[in-house]
Amino acid sequence: MADSEQNRERFQVAYVGDDDNNYSMDVEALAPALLAFGQLLRAANTEFNQNRATMKVLVDSKFEHKCFLINFETLQTILDTVKDFLNDEGVKHAADVLQKVGVTAGTTAAGLFGYLKWRNGRKVESAQEVKESPGAVVIKVEGDNNTFQIGSDVFRLSKNPEVLEAVEGTLTPIEHKEAKAIEFRKDDKPLVTFKENDVKAIVASCEDPGGVEFVEEDEEEPKVVTAVLYSHGPVFEPKAPNWRFLYRKKPIYADIRQTNIAKEAVKRGASFMNDRYKVKMEVTPPNDEHLETHYKIIEVLDFTPAEQQISMKLRAGKKKPVKKRTAK
Repeated sequence: MADSEQNRERFQVAYVGDDDNNYSMDVEALAPALLAFGQLLRAANTEFNQNRATMKVLVDSKFEHKCFLINFETLQTILDTVKDFLNDEGVKHAADVLQKVGVTAGTTAAGLFGYLKWRNGRKVESAQEVKESPGAVVIKVEGDNNTFQIGSDVFRLSKNPEVLEAVEGTLTPIEHKEAKAIEFRKDDKPLVTFKENDVKAIVASCEDPGGVEFVEEDEEEPKVVTAVLYSHGPVFEPKAPNWRFLYRKKPIYADIRQTNIAKEAVKRGASFMNDRYKVKMEVTPPNDEHLETHYKIIEVLDFTPAEQQISMKLRAGKKKPVKKRTAK
């Protein structure tokens, strides 16, 4: 095993409410948010650093006046094979990752959360590099003469489906009416607060990341992501190579031939709308072979059946019809 180096960074998240005497929160709202912060920071770290550094997210919480405060600590491990880490522009330190996401001082307005709030679900018309400021991108949205300048790294995050899914997850307590706002803090000092209307704008941008792509040299290469898929119009022929799923609330066809998805469905005897699959999936942008984005599921990490409804039975194979004999 390669030697490694570790560094730690801390930040705080407060879910702010109205009731001074209520310091509790529904676990169905809090648990997804905690998991989502872990997913968000790991996905952002992977987007920037690939397999050169891993990110672990630790948490503890306490109650304060009108809010449920969570103390997060990131533990980033850098392989010793990455030489001169802090001076390597190709690798992002944990502090840089947190700033790009927008949960620490310095870039809360121009970080990912701030940018998603500004975009408010509007289509991106153009994303142009700023020659005078390397690493910066000017964003113009549909129907708006205003522009917004962010780092190209932040724009990359805003196009990452796993990152956007995690951002949505962090806002679950507000969407479930368990809190009125989410606030990012550093050393107990508030940095930025996103209220209900801000949260709606962020969610709108997460649900529809559409618009132009910021073209990079390696963008046409296939990319493996961790994704959550929901069965959508199950295919009743187990040998079918592609199944239809909802991915980020949009229907896609994904190649399942490398998995046991169909075999397990036959074993259960049925498949349901909204069966939940957490998977590793290869996403290939359009190219000469595929006119549209191609999705291929590599591995199923977790499966959660949907709430029981009318079953959609899968056929293991066709049977010949039995002829009825009539008495003479």
